[in-house]
Amino acid sequence: MVIYIISDGKKGHLSQTRGLAGALLARAKKLRPDADHSVHEVDITHKGYFAKMFYKGGDLADLPKPDLVLCAGHGTHLAALSLARRMKCLCMVCMRPSLPLRMFDLCIMPRHDVPENREPGKNTFCTSGAINCIHPRPDIPKTETLILVGGPSKSYAWDAELLLTQLANIVHHNSTPMVLTTSRRTPPDFIHDLQAACPSIHAVPVEETSSDWVPVHLSRAREVWVTQDSVSMVYEALSSGAPVGILEMQEAPQRGKKKKLPRVARGLQMLVRDGLVHTFTEWAKSSHSLPTQATVINEAARTADYILERFPRLLP
Repeated sequence: MVIYIISDGKKGHLSQTRGLAGALLARAKKLRPDADHSVHEVDITHKGYFAKMFYKGGDLADLPKPDLVLCAGHGTHLAALSLARRMKCLCMVCMRPSLPLRMFDLCIMPRHDVPENREPGKNTFCTSGAINCIHPRPDIPKTETLILVGGPSKSYAWDAELLLTQLANIVHHNSTPMVLTTSRRTPPDFIHDLQAACPSIHAVPVEETSSDWVPVHLSRAREVWVTQDSVSMVYEALSSGAPVGILEMQEAPQRGKKKKLPRVARGLQMLVRDGLVHTFTEWAKSSHSLPTQATVINEAARTADYILERFPRLLP
């Protein structure tokens, strides 16, 4: 099986397509160890609108013909569809696309992206959050508590005092070394305030981290705390197999009429309801320990199994 990933260069989008492609290849190698299997990334970052619309892969002559084209990110849709049509292969998108869903052979999207009170379509496969590259590492000792901090967003307002109060409480009841990193949205003065309020937390600003910093520390984490706004990080933490706690934030004020619950908040609400994550308030009322995660989320593997069962032509 040969897979092409159409890339816009964005880390979050690549995490989804690489995670799914890796799971597909792992299963393909088990089912057909005699065949050649490979993944190739096609960067279209610098191509214009019309170049994407009529992209035929003329620069890919040295690569084997694909059986499947994967994409994520609105800017990749046209190029992926054009290339798949030219190569006469399947085309799948790892998100709710901006184009009509029927244009793709399969749309793989988080269940909170499906409009409320609407059933998913026949060419839609729903996942619990976005697919990612994280998987459990039971062979690595769990030696730290990891904290992942986001920042203000459309759904949540930033309140440093509220966040620092929660972190100080966690520090007080936690004897494990604590490591924290920020995101691009974290206000620049947060690290200074954190060092004053919680000096025992080892803080590493996002600017000082490499691309594999979070996966490495997730593999070492005994438990993970994530701010409420950072939903993609919540799902990555769940995929690591560690217990996950949610650092609470205030909802952002809404203008005009009260709107529906944002899809990000709706997705997190589902996780809390299903007992997969636990809020700081829940933790504070209990014995100050996060329950062991009963079920490890592995959406990449589950999706790969579905794809190979539904599209047997991928492994003739």
